[in-house]
Amino acid sequence: MTARLLNILTGINRISVPSSGSMILANDLYGAMPDTRTTFLGRAPVDQTWKAAFDHLITLSTTKRPQGPDFHSYVDELTREVGALIEKIQPTAIHAQYLGFALSLAFTRTAGSIPIIAIAHGPEVMAAERKASEREAMREVAAASAAIVAPTTALADRIDRLTGGRFTDRLTDAPITAGRWIPV
Repeated sequence: MTARLLNILTGINRISVPSSGSMILANDLYGAMPDTRTTFLGRAPVDQTWKAAFDHLITLSTTKRPQGPDFHSYVDELTREVGALIEKIQPTAIHAQYLGFALSLAFTRTAGSIPIIAIAHGPEVMAAERKASEREAMREVAAASAAIVAPTTALADRIDRLTGGRFTDRLTDAPITAGRWIPV
């Protein structure tokens, strides 16, 4: 009997190159998960040599507007784009990078019954500490997630505080390394 590969949909709403710690983490993490098929959503330009860790790398077409008065319409447009991709890809799990940023909100609003694993990176937690709208976005993603992974206990504690302790049972602090990572 052949085991079915886990089909993960993930992404970071940035250029698809190893341009930050989060992008390098994603490349390393998914490259170390041989029993998965991963589709990564990102922005142009795409470094073709970098996409080796992913089975598919899809460039998002919705114009990015991360802050300001157009943010809500931007998230609505991104949600429509992501919803169409979810319908086409049919993932078995979604990894929402950056708990509470726009792409995670789009995943949350279109996932339906697909389990979401929210992965905290830190900048979104800092933003939620400064601004109520960012806190609300974090809470929305946390509420829709089957699990929330933070790379340190301190970051997990900050998320727990910001979400009012409502999702403590879903929150885990697990250093994200190939040896300890559980994709579902």
